[in-house]
This record gives sequence, structure tokens and C-alpha cells, in this order.
Amino acid sequence: MAAALAGMVVAAPLRLTFQYAGQFVGRVLWLGPSPTADLLAHQATVYDRLTRAGVAVSDQHRPGYWVPHCTLSMRVPNPLMTAAVRRCLEVLPIEATVVGAAVVDHARDIVRPLP
Repeated sequence: MAAALAGMVVAAPLRLTFQYAGQFVGRVLWLGPSPTADLLAHQATVYDRLTRAGVAVSDQHRPGYWVPHCTLSMRVPNPLMTAAVRRCLEVLPIEATVVGAAVVDHARDIVRPLP
């Protein structure tokens, strides 16, 4: 991935407004930003560079199918999910600026910062 994104500013400052909370199958809790034109264009560029380089990218990450989100937890216990979503909704909206990015392998505890 890092080689496919070489020469691209992956973590250009990008303003986001998180306005909703969500849950993916498998106990994943996330916050969702408003899908701005800048965010969607940036994601489309990253997707294009990865696929051109032969990096296997899931269909759920294709532009137009991708759900913009920031994962908060990948292991919320099922009995606590409703309360966790409710707590997220209590603090929204959240203004944020993306200033960094990394390739992360959670299973092996590896983090490789990107430019």
C-alpha cells in the first residue's frame, strides 16, 4: 500500500464534521463524517492508486459504495452496543481535522505512518 501511495500527500489536512454514529456487523462502532466533496475525491484517488498498483481492495471501498467512517472500537460487547451508540450521539457533532494516516495491521500490532 505504501508503495502505491508514494508521492501522494495521503494525510493532507482535511476538515471533517462527524454527525452520526453507526455499527457494522461484528461489534464495530464508528462515527460518520459528512461526506464532503473533498473527502470523497480524496478517497477515490486513494482507491484508484491502490487498484492500479494491484492492491486487493474490497468492493465495499469502491467510490460510491464506501461508507466514510472513523472506527472507535472493533469489539464492543453486544449487550453494550446500544448504550455505546447512545453515548456517541450525545457528543455529536464533532469537528475534526485529519492530519495523519497510516497503514495498520491490527492482528500483528504494526503501524506504518504515511506521508
